[in-house]
Amino acid sequence: MANIITCTTRDGKTIQYVDEIIGSGSMKDVYFSPDKSYVVAFYKKTPSTQAKERIDMITGRYRESIFEQSGGDYWKGLFCWPTSVVESQGKIGVVVPTYQNHFFFKYGSKNNDFLGIKGREKEGKWFASANNQSKFLDPRERGNILNYLKVCLLLTRAVRRMHAAGLCHSDLSYKNVLIDPEQGHACVIDIDGLVVPGKYPPDVVGTPDFIAPEVVKTSHLEKDDNQRFLPSISTDRHALSVLIYMYLFYRHPLRGGKIHDMDDEMRDESLSMGEKALFIEHPTDHTNAVKLSQVSPSSLPWADPQLIPYTIMGPYLTPLFEKAFIDGLHVPAKRPTADEWETALVKTVDLIQPCLNPACEQKWYVFSGKTQPVCPYCATPFKGKLPILNLYSSRKAGSYRPDDHRLMVWSGQSLFAWHVNRLIAPNERTSDAQKKRVGYFVFHHDQWWLVNEGITGLMSLPDKKNIPIGDKIALNDGTQFVLSAEEGGRLVVVQLVSG
Repeated sequence: MANIITCTTRDGKTIQYVDEIIGSGSMKDVYFSPDKSYVVAFYKKTPSTQAKERIDMITGRYRESIFEQSGGDYWKGLFCWPTSVVESQGKIGVVVPTYQNHFFFKYGSKNNDFLGIKGREKEGKWFASANNQSKFLDPRERGNILNYLKVCLLLTRAVRRMHAAGLCHSDLSYKNVLIDPEQGHACVIDIDGLVVPGKYPPDVVGTPDFIAPEVVKTSHLEKDDNQRFLPSISTDRHALSVLIYMYLFYRHPLRGGKIHDMDDEMRDESLSMGEKALFIEHPTDHTNAVKLSQVSPSSLPWADPQLIPYTIMGPYLTPLFEKAFIDGLHVPAKRPTADEWETALVKTVDLIQPCLNPACEQKWYVFSGKTQPVCPYCATPFKGKLPILNLYSSRKAGSYRPDDHRLMVWSGQSLFAWHVNRLIAPNERTSDAQKKRVGYFVFHHDQWWLVNEGITGLMSLPDKKNIPIGDKIALNDGTQFVLSAEEGGRLVVVQLVSG
């Protein structure tokens, strides 16, 4: 039985850990607390004075500014943030909460967990490749496109909050993100290496696949060279865009068929990820397009952008992929912010609709705006009546403008406060009352209905008839109704597509 060691953190808390290493990385050895509610991670090498100062700031001021403000509890699920610094037996370490249960594999790999990964943490890399998913993972671990959209939404929210605090991760990658596609959870880890641009430099430049092209291109220069690019908020934005692309398409946006140096593999890698980086789905320059002869059959159809192009993600995400990998790939200032991704993902989740094929692996797809929708994953066409709610909102009483926001209707689809009023956003500030469903949709006797559960101002147009709570309104092509007459309140125009 291993010894239990008791020590005191710098902020005066008593902690304990079992003197048995449960995990070891390049920088730290990790030990469980006796009740496994937290871990203590000791640095293998004593951090420099500057690194110690950074760790103190991350566990102190920066942690307090995020977690000890109004709504701070929300972030506990999205960050595995170190809480204290500890010194024991001549080593410096950090105290970190244990990962939540849903970030450990419940089923593991295929064939009765032939890889023995059941119970291990769900490192994001398992899910970012079609090959990994189809070859290794138990189908119950893989999730579907709706849950991956939720994962991406949570990641963008976490990165947005980090950037708002003036911090950048510096190594945002599938190695430092835990995701749970089965239920749609995500968590950013390895927080103790956060960079404060201009104050605390990065320990690492990042993980291959996620390092921004300008960092790769100048990596041969000395760190203090003015021409050298180091991790920053703008390089985080590149990494975030890559993560989102990989989780939605299970392929890398820059790894195509172009070879830059036949003789020098390292130089070829440096050019393809750095100076010569090119989007594999570039609309006019096809020199880095995927060559199917180089693709593993187990990666298909995902590895083939001709079959599953980035444009299937609809009108809100498509332009952001273009900003990230065409306009902003070599121009950091043009990259989409985490906030832009978050807004687009919220709108895209509202465009999701169920596939009619019960055997479809993805089960959902994003409505593309076509009048005859077809699932891009299994090619099953939509059949029936498909109501689409086009949302308008008031800027002044009685005047409504289009919000460029639509809500797809399907049986059981819910209406929330943020649909009723533009000024309410579904994020960390959403109150418990605002999280409650206020209406739902049902198809009954060949007619779609909106059932009012909690909308006090629901009014049909043009007759201005109030629809009380408990009543319903029919959804026909051209139907109009007001959800709220308050500032920011929404007006809905129904569009009916028949398949």
